[in-house]
Amino acid sequence: MKKIAALVLSLFAVVTVSNAQICSLKSNALYLGIGAVNLGAEFSVAPQWTIDVSGTAVIFSPWQRTGSELYLNGWDAVVEGRYYLCKAFNGHHFGGFLEAARFGQGNAFGVYGDGNMENIKAAGLGVSYGYYFKLNTYWGIDCTIGMGAALGRHNNSDWQILPLPRAQVAFAYKF
Repeated sequence: MKKIAALVLSLFAVVTVSNAQICSLKSNALYLGIGAVNLGAEFSVAPQWTIDVSGTAVIFSPWQRTGSELYLNGWDAVVEGRYYLCKAFNGHHFGGFLEAARFGQGNAFGVYGDGNMENIKAAGLGVSYGYYFKLNTYWGIDCTIGMGAALGRHNNSDWQILPLPRAQVAFAYKF
């Protein structure tokens, strides 16, 4: 956990010395359905390039049932580099992302087999496409989809390759 915090702080330090400093604070509305808190920031590092950093903490899950229902508690962190076709924070964008996650317990609709799992760890990378809807000078909606692969394990089993989907409908405030 300390290593991830140091990595995020280092990334913020590098981004803050950028000449094209524009920042957008975001929250992904899709995570509300599983009782998760998601916060992120996207920094402009060039006229068409940005770095997006976000994290999610599942503090409670309204779906806490056994079997093949969704049940999670833990966190994930995502770092994504984006290229906008026009200019940063406006229109179509393509990106590549890195993601790390750790969950104490979880079972996402039977993806990991039957029953609850414990001690889930995963890290992976992928590609994304999205569109940033500029509502006015400050507000926007960032819609992103993506797919990748993660190396993960659960219950101290062998490491295996897992699909890594990414979906985001984030409300953003740019300053």
